[in-house]
Amino acid sequence: MSAERRCPSCGALASDEAEWCGQCYASLSGSREEGPQRSGERAGTPTAAQDIARAGEPTWPCPVCGRDNAMELNECAACGTPFARLFLEPERRPEIPPRNAALWSLLFPGIGHWRCGRTLDGVARAVMFAWVFGALVVLLLSRAGKGGLGATFPMFGLFLAASAALYALSAVDAYRIAGGEAPLVSTRMLLWGSVAVLVLSVVFASLVMLPAVRGR
Repeated sequence: MSAERRCPSCGALASDEAEWCGQCYASLSGSREEGPQRSGERAGTPTAAQDIARAGEPTWPCPVCGRDNAMELNECAACGTPFARLFLEPERRPEIPPRNAALWSLLFPGIGHWRCGRTLDGVARAVMFAWVFGALVVLLLSRAGKGGLGATFPMFGLFLAASAALYALSAVDAYRIAGGEAPLVSTRMLLWGSVAVLVLSVVFASLVMLPAVRGR
């Protein structure tokens, strides 16, 4: 078995065909002859990290390449990773199966996102669905026994389309998030969608419903 090949600068593993390091972008020319040892360890020469450790100075380990850096450095000396990267929590993948997340969302939009750990997204979708679907129900009840929808038909169509789209897309997005994919509708897109529904409802009420009521 051949010895593993490492970058002489940061110590990251490298393939036999690589000409530069994928972590710190240092040249790997001549590293085949160096073997698994780093250039700083060859011929008994201490590396910068070893010098720091021997001096007893505090260091911070790079979360990308593993190099020890002096505390006064804001970036890794080998690969340039910022010091603040140490405090970033790794994003946890949802532990719920995609199919179950979609089924929860079909029960009520937003529950699937909440089960995937997207609490704010779930609340936003649940509130918007409750609004548009609730408005749809109110319109139907207000026209009960009056011989059809009348002037409220455009408003009814708007809230029906918004309810159906939000219901279906929430289930699809919950499935995608649980599977580790990006959602089709982001929170920002959802916000703009709610604004569009609100503006259209005001336009329909002003141009269609109010003139019909005054003409009676």
